[in-house]
Amino acid sequence: MLKPVHLLLYGIEGNFVNKSQVKIYIKRVKQSNPQGVVLCIDTEKGTQEKVKTQGAFNVYLQVGSTVYIDFLSKGFDMGAITKGKETHETWAIPWDDILFLKSSNINRFRCDKVSNEAYIKSAKDRIMHLLNLGYSLEDIKDNIPKEYLPMPIWIKDMLIEDIIIPLYYKQQNLIVNGLKSFGVQGMIIHNHLFPIEINRKERFAEKKFTDRER
Repeated sequence: MLKPVHLLLYGIEGNFVNKSQVKIYIKRVKQSNPQGVVLCIDTEKGTQEKVKTQGAFNVYLQVGSTVYIDFLSKGFDMGAITKGKETHETWAIPWDDILFLKSSNINRFRCDKVSNEAYIKSAKDRIMHLLNLGYSLEDIKDNIPKEYLPMPIWIKDMLIEDIIIPLYYKQQNLIVNGLKSFGVQGMIIHNHLFPIEINRKERFAEKKFTDRER
């Protein structure tokens, strides 16, 4: 009898690309893993523009233990969080509390707040980064808030209902398939979640608070 083979899934860097570039991207994935699968999402015009995000998120699951949520507000993309570039809000939710998790009680699990002073520094760095990418100050000025905006309730609801709860109910399937520890990163654009990457370990910034009492 053949033994089942469990493959550990991992992600290649996600990209917003034109349709003409999809074949090149598929080739890149296949070179990394011949059994790789490419997920393509047909986005609306303009969603590839980093400056128009309503926030960036990283949901990192240690299945059966803890779910971490990282969030940085309007005008930032997920690289600012997962590479540990900028100060951001963080929550650490014990696995046993997930079923009772709501946007109204999530802040009891918050580990890090963002001070306005820290945010202003991040905003200046973000503006310089966008200028270096070719955006004009005219493009940027209305998209980077002058003070930090905490994660709004409607985004908390989306992360809980569309990512965390569905994955919680797939706990056994995840474990069987070797997915005991992985992350889902993405952005919010036009009031929708755009997950871009999954389990790309080198993008996860080391968390400094995990041994610290909340």
